[in-house]
Amino acid sequence: MRRLLLILLPLSLIMGGCAKGFIKKKVIFATLFVPGDTTLYSIDITRHINIHEKDSIKSFKMYYTLEVVERVEEVTSNFITLSLTIRKAAGNVTRNNSPFATHVFEKLKGHTITVRLTPDGSIAYLKGTEEIPSLLGTDAEKFSDAEVISFIYDYIHPGELKPGSLYKKDTKLGEKVFRYEGIDRTMREGDMALITFKSSYKNDDAGYMGTYPYLLKTRGGGSGTIYHLLKDGRLFKGEEKFTIKDTYTFPRFENLNKEVMVYTELRVKRAHKTGGELNE
Repeated sequence: MRRLLLILLPLSLIMGGCAKGFIKKKVIFATLFVPGDTTLYSIDITRHINIHEKDSIKSFKMYYTLEVVERVEEVTSNFITLSLTIRKAAGNVTRNNSPFATHVFEKLKGHTITVRLTPDGSIAYLKGTEEIPSLLGTDAEKFSDAEVISFIYDYIHPGELKPGSLYKKDTKLGEKVFRYEGIDRTMREGDMALITFKSSYKNDDAGYMGTYPYLLKTRGGGSGTIYHLLKDGRLFKGEEKFTIKDTYTFPRFENLNKEVMVYTELRVKRAHKTGGELNE
């Protein structure tokens, strides 16, 4: 059985009998992926979508929870391939404060996303987020869905870090700047590396809506925290708040111009045990 180790273990950390509290200490980051292992994540999402068209504003609010099963499919010297299957999805939606269709949650069930990581912790391949059934099908929603999945992995940075160390990662739209803060020893599950980050998003595009050409500017940003369980080198829980806004401009057809703003609050937590197949 092949294993690949992306290091995340504390230097000189004694795992048993540690004093409680928060300490600033060096770590060597690594994560162990074993083919066939599965991990269960619960993802809570609050999403507000505002669409400005002409003199009208449409406001949507979504609150939903996903159960996502990660399976380690393949480990080579170049890549770690993971599949993430949405096992459960439930929530509610309102439009201008009135109940709105919730069929999107039923369509989410059974959807699978493929992630491929490199040994240095970069996301080399992300497939399936663009096919997730969305409420309105906007680009900002699709980018937000990709951000939800990327959140679980994109902080990984093998190598030694000192408290206060910064490192950057490219994202689908821009970049994130991470900061390793120190070791939190207050949690029952074990010592955690605390990581904070800020994100910025910028993308320009063009296309057609029907027969009308448009220019699209996507802008946004956010911030969050991640707790990484040191004894197995995997994300244990984290949260993020971010906004992505699409601005559509139609040359010579200004009455078609519109803005789509998607604000997302995300909370992720995984089951404590990682190992063989998970029961339903």
